[in-house]
Amino acid sequence: MAEQVIAIAGSLTMATAGQAYRDIEKKLAQSDVFIDLSGVEQIDSSAVALLVTILRKAKISRNCVRFDAIPASINQFSEIYGIEDELRSRTQSTS
Repeated sequence: MAEQVIAIAGSLTMATAGQAYRDIEKKLAQSDVFIDLSGVEQIDSSAVALLVTILRKAKISRNCVRFDAIPASINQFSEIYGIEDELRSRTQSTS
């Protein structure tokens, strides 16, 4: 199956991360996933927790996950969580 594209826009916070995870998890179980974060305007630490969980799920499902336009604020959080290298290796561009 071809890579599926998921575009996330608006807020990626505690209020929205759960639904985003459910949407991504379904697609990641079936195929590789490309997540476009260029439309994300607001984040909290839940956004980074979501990306960490997605990276783990990708390893379990043996499917690939790639990101585009990870917001700079997520990159700052990713340093704290120690996942900056893994995110960078899976990112097409940053905003």
